[in-house]
Amino acid sequence: MIRLFAASLLIVGTLLVADETNPVKLAAPEGWVGETIALPPGFAPDMKLKGSEHIRFAPGMMKPTSDSFFSYAFVFELQSKPDLTEAVVKDEFLKYYRGLCKSVLNGKVPDVDPAAFTLELSRVKFDTKPSSDEKVADAPILYTGTLDWVEPFATKKPQKLKLELRTWARSDRNYIFACVSPHARDTAIWKQLHAIRDDYLKKQTE
Repeated sequence: MIRLFAASLLIVGTLLVADETNPVKLAAPEGWVGETIALPPGFAPDMKLKGSEHIRFAPGMMKPTSDSFFSYAFVFELQSKPDLTEAVVKDEFLKYYRGLCKSVLNGKVPDVDPAAFTLELSRVKFDTKPSSDEKVADAPILYTGTLDWVEPFATKKPQKLKLELRTWARSDRNYIFACVSPHARDTAIWKQLHAIRDDYLKKQTE
């Protein structure tokens, strides 16, 4: 069932690229699976972000009764432009999820209007300052947010999807790391998502 998400990406015309193109491996616990796709994806060709997306799905990704249902981590490794302003991040993620839902449902649930989906983002203040060799503009920014949308794969019902987005720039590349789950932020799945993110960030600085 976890492969349903990846298979759906193929069905809606997303180009898959080899995972080996990722210079920093996005590791995940045993039982998680993943894919790498090109950006912009086929289901959201109007996105301005260009690069690759590396995804890791929790074992319960497509099981509505699971405590890891629709929980996954992914990183966008991007070209240096456009700059990752809050407005750009919000607009691009709405395009991504609206396009994904529209392509997967393919008119099967006519009452669903992806244009009505909303994303609320709040910037979180970091306790630490940028290092001496890090430009202020390149320093990491963290957002928390909630996407109100319709989950198109398993339930086809409205869902409040919680997101944590971290953006930064390094070596003429832009990055967005996303932890995604509909579950409460104090549940075990979020600890796993944060561990995946922290491992990736650590490898980037080695």
